[in-house]
Amino acid sequence: MEKKRIGINEAQINMLVAEDIFNNEGQLIFPANQRLNERAITRMRFHSIPFIKIFIENEEADAGKAAPSVEELEKSYFDKLRDTDEFHQFNRNFTSVATEFERDLTRVVKANTDTNPDKLAAGVEKIINSCRTGIQVFDLLHCTRNYDEVVFAHSLNVALISGVIGSWLNFSKEDLNLLIKCGIYHDIGKLAIPKQIVDKAGPLSAEEYTIMKSHTMRGYNILKNMKLDKRIKLVAMMHHERCDGSGYPLAVKSDQIESMTKIVAIADVYEAMTAPRKYRKAKCPFEAVKIFESSGLALYDTKYLMTFLEHITQCYMGYRVRLNDGSIGTIVYTNKQAYSKPMVQVGSQYIDLSRTPGKFIAEIL
Repeated sequence: MEKKRIGINEAQINMLVAEDIFNNEGQLIFPANQRLNERAITRMRFHSIPFIKIFIENEEADAGKAAPSVEELEKSYFDKLRDTDEFHQFNRNFTSVATEFERDLTRVVKANTDTNPDKLAAGVEKIINSCRTGIQVFDLLHCTRNYDEVVFAHSLNVALISGVIGSWLNFSKEDLNLLIKCGIYHDIGKLAIPKQIVDKAGPLSAEEYTIMKSHTMRGYNILKNMKLDKRIKLVAMMHHERCDGSGYPLAVKSDQIESMTKIVAIADVYEAMTAPRKYRKAKCPFEAVKIFESSGLALYDTKYLMTFLEHITQCYMGYRVRLNDGSIGTIVYTNKQAYSKPMVQVGSQYIDLSRTPGKFIAEIL
């Protein structure tokens, strides 16, 4: 079919988009080969998209075709993203790297062989570099939740998130590479924990929780004699330490926690909260942000946490969301005094969630 370039003011419901549409940050706004609906057009206007390309369809040839269903038109942003070539490539890369993680780390723990940190880190960097921005990494990660082995998928996710945080902090190439390696190996000790405890589809007993907590020291002991940067080993041992001294296994405070550890700790907790598990649904990212805001300032390094919260909430600017009262709107403004409570446009009404007690974002659509 022939393509045509039109102004956004000419865009109409049911037009077939010919090319992926991106905003100035490189974030995918609407994928190709999908039909426009009212929300998509509003989203493009919000992001100041001046022109789009559409297919000119043959009315006679298309006359016998069924109109798109309501379900197709109402697909969520993430559903549409899963239909793109970018997502399929990302998913292939993710699965390939996660499989390599599984092979390498399992051999290290079970057969006491050497690991290949440079190869594993190169795989993570390839995934990050295939995305235009850190925002897109998070976009695609939210769609990639189908790798069966939780420990390896979690380790890859944490390595990716840590790498993006490092880029937001303007880390050097060398420090970024090291931070990614810290993320890769942070949970290696869980491979020495009985699988029935790691994969348990329900709350752990007190005894099981004690065993689970031992993964930090087990991880350190697995890595301690290997030719790895000592900070990788420290992250494996200390990623559950907290700045107020309430963490484990050593209950040390902020000045005794190495900076790489502090960053991986934030990535680890965010990933764990926003990824689904057998025993619970994934938390909405804004619920995770709220938890960080309510208790995180004492637990995590403020410099790293605030950088993370500022950027992660910017990821969702312009997204459709469902509030806890069932109303659906679009995030139009980030509140720097309360990142978990942005301003949301619902119809013609603007709702400042920081000034509306009892209302919050329940789901990103």
